[in-house]
Amino acid sequence: MSNLFDNLFEISDSSDSLDNFLNENIQDIIEFCNSDYNNIVNCKQSIETFILLKCNIIDGLNYEETYNKAFISILLEFCERLNLRSSIISIYPIIDRNNLGVGSRLQAALLFLYNVDSNSTLINRFDEICQNLELAIEFEDDNEKKSITTFLNYYYCVIRDTYPHIKFASELKLKIEKALDNNIYQFLKHESIIQSLGVNYNNVDDIQKIIDTLLEKTIITHSVSDISKIIIETDTEYSNMLKDVAANFDSIRSISVRHAGSQKITGRGVKILESEVELYGYFKSYGNMHKAKLQSAFNALPSISSKINIIDWGCGQGFASMVFLEKYGHENINQITLIEPSEIALKRAALHCKKYCSKILLKTICKKLNDLDESDFNIPQSDITIHLFSNILDIDDYSLNRLINLIEKTLSKKDYFVCVSPYIDTIKTERLESFKRYFENKHTSSFQLLKEKLNGKVGTYWKCNNHNNPCYDHNQKITGYCSNKWTRVINVFSVN
Repeated sequence: MSNLFDNLFEISDSSDSLDNFLNENIQDIIEFCNSDYNNIVNCKQSIETFILLKCNIIDGLNYEETYNKAFISILLEFCERLNLRSSIISIYPIIDRNNLGVGSRLQAALLFLYNVDSNSTLINRFDEICQNLELAIEFEDDNEKKSITTFLNYYYCVIRDTYPHIKFASELKLKIEKALDNNIYQFLKHESIIQSLGVNYNNVDDIQKIIDTLLEKTIITHSVSDISKIIIETDTEYSNMLKDVAANFDSIRSISVRHAGSQKITGRGVKILESEVELYGYFKSYGNMHKAKLQSAFNALPSISSKINIIDWGCGQGFASMVFLEKYGHENINQITLIEPSEIALKRAALHCKKYCSKILLKTICKKLNDLDESDFNIPQSDITIHLFSNILDIDDYSLNRLINLIEKTLSKKDYFVCVSPYIDTIKTERLESFKRYFENKHTSSFQLLKEKLNGKVGTYWKCNNHNNPCYDHNQKITGYCSNKWTRVINVFSVN
């Protein structure tokens, strides 16, 4: 039975043909990359054959195109996870020649994949690998999962390549345990690494199961509430506190700032929030960042006097709808549809929207995006719909193609799309780009790009935690807010 990479091999008779395929189908490849280890490892031979025999064609791609940048990054991800050392020899020079950004995490991966002449070399590079991963976690990545995964792939690689002679695997395990005892390399304390240290050497593939869980590639089901009822928080301590503050984002956030505990919020919202402590912590930690991105995106919208519907996809606590209501008011809004799998967050989002206008018409849908269907949407007739995507399009736990097909069935006469996310990496950014590119290609005559902006961890300054007092040297590790520079990816567009 042929797989995706068998098909890629067949169509890739030139760089142009491969480019055309990637332009139209990059999301299929991204979704395959986001599948679990068993699915990926079954295609290992096809992936390796494609890279080795089509290397010149891959090299001929135009890496100014975002989908091609995402593709080469995906190939690198496969090389790391499947330990394709012969393939990395072909891929790395392409990345290097095209200046595609070899960050610290990739440098760490190359230390156990590239130019390794002996098992002793693998062990001797432990400290250098850890140092690169610490740099990636602190300065380059928005969360630690990818770097933890890279370290687990390193540990897996050493065990698998040296077993049943356990000398080298035992040496590496001893180095890890010594670093833990001496409180060196803080990321080694992560529960996924501790769990992997307990894996029996002859069951080494259990480490890949741990990686799947860490990356949330296992199937997790969530309860789905009755969509016919409005889900809203009532008669709680928080709802009473909300009555005493002004109807603006900063005043509402101040409640969470006062009540957030000391527990660090991780995962930048990828994890579905399940407790009030997490709601408080997330609003305190990320509220200002959401607001700033959304304000810069909303500035691209034209003045609209007609009645509108708003759909807030993956709304969380309703930040996008709140910022919209604060900027434009509620007079022209027919209905706001809030979609969110966390019931506790959805209830709070509805409460927040009602704070701005108690009479505003709301519809709440407590579902994951993959569970939505056309029957969920009962939207009042309107000429204009505004779709809000705040920190959701770059999350990879749902099918972007399925979401696009659903949106196509619910389009109005004119639709505006406001898409904002942090910059994490090329692959996640390509999800926003391919979402926009679909509508650009499908609705060629009416598509209008209103704003496009990207600020990564390095390069042009945008904002940071002390966002009212810009700092111009974010590449230095210094005391204060400067090490926490914000990132953004913004696409605002419309179609008729």
